[in-house]
Amino acid sequence: MKRLLATVGTTTLLCGAVLLSLGAGLAAQSAAKSSLSFAPTISIASPILYPSGIAAGDINHDGVQDLGVTGVEEGGLCSALGLRRPSSTGRYLAPWICGEAGADAPWLLQFVDIDLDGNLDVVSTDGDEPVVAIAFGDGTGHFSTAPYLSSDCGFATRQAAVADLNGDGIPDIVATVLIDGSGPGCIAIFLGQGGGQFAPAQEIDSGGINPFSIAVGDMNNDGIPDLVVVNTGNPEQGVYGSLAVLLGKGDGTFRQPIIYSSGIYEFTDAIVGDFNRDGKLDVAVVANGVNGVIVYPGKGNGALSSPKVYPAGEVPWFVVTADFNGDGIPDLAVGNYTNPKPCYVSVILGNGDGSFQPPVHFRVGVSPLQLITADFNGDGKPDIATVNGGDSTISILLNTTPWPAKSK
Repeated sequence: MKRLLATVGTTTLLCGAVLLSLGAGLAAQSAAKSSLSFAPTISIASPILYPSGIAAGDINHDGVQDLGVTGVEEGGLCSALGLRRPSSTGRYLAPWICGEAGADAPWLLQFVDIDLDGNLDVVSTDGDEPVVAIAFGDGTGHFSTAPYLSSDCGFATRQAAVADLNGDGIPDIVATVLIDGSGPGCIAIFLGQGGGQFAPAQEIDSGGINPFSIAVGDMNNDGIPDLVVVNTGNPEQGVYGSLAVLLGKGDGTFRQPIIYSSGIYEFTDAIVGDFNRDGKLDVAVVANGVNGVIVYPGKGNGALSSPKVYPAGEVPWFVVTADFNGDGIPDLAVGNYTNPKPCYVSVILGNGDGSFQPPVHFRVGVSPLQLITADFNGDGKPDIATVNGGDSTISILLNTTPWPAKSK
């Protein structure tokens, strides 16, 4: 785990030495134009020591969001069924089901039906090897592992995305691969062959040093998935991060990357969305040293316009998008590392024109490593969950924001 974290720079990834109290609620900042509220933070002890990845989905077909957690140190996968049933003490009643994740040191994960059998499976990256691991779900919350998908470049995979890259109706997998030294970064592409089988890796240039995260979206409105890659660089050697857009050709291959430099900052995560509602995908990036979200408006042809920075707390690390206040406008949630201050999630409400309001902060556990959004209590509102490696907990923030009444 130390080896993987060392590639992201010199920032200390720890928020404190004690478990944060529940019910911290809103910080002093408040949204200027729209109300926003979350219930007191629910903290769940992780069944895996030093958890690193978290995912949500209905893995047993009961209509209720379930949770999956992986951990680099113990190499396991645990799932909890029925996250809509909190007890009076704030702990969830469902027991954990634990097994193998398929990776020796699973890092980040997601639930997706990779073999198209109607059951959610697990796709995870590996903190120690350049592989992607798959665990097939049986529809009851249990998973069985499959052989690795291996790449010949780098030493560890960081993040994976699933999409139909070649238009054959079968899910494909694309993953960023970390490297040692200062050579070009690598993206591994595994084209699906059906039934959970994949072709050998195709490896392409990431457009920078040490590719860290990846997002998929149609950046030039041609109906073909494109890639947006965050390269963290190697600050110790004076090489900083970059954002790369790789336009898809529709056959699983990609054009040369369009590269946007981060300057002196380390980009760590990116997400795509139509933040200004012009029908063209934009990109939101978080970076060490900026203390904010950098938003690049999309031009609709694969190119990006000059970015603007919006405050998002200290040491922003992960970013997700959802409509948190029900106004139909995409918002952002950012997971922050701070030291020695408490860790927190910053929610930034969108204005609909591509700009964002001041952040509202909600405390979570120590050293959150991954941030997700899902409706955990079935009220139709997106909630937030983080997995916290510093205190081996999971933090859940239930959205209590009053939503506008729906017109009849």
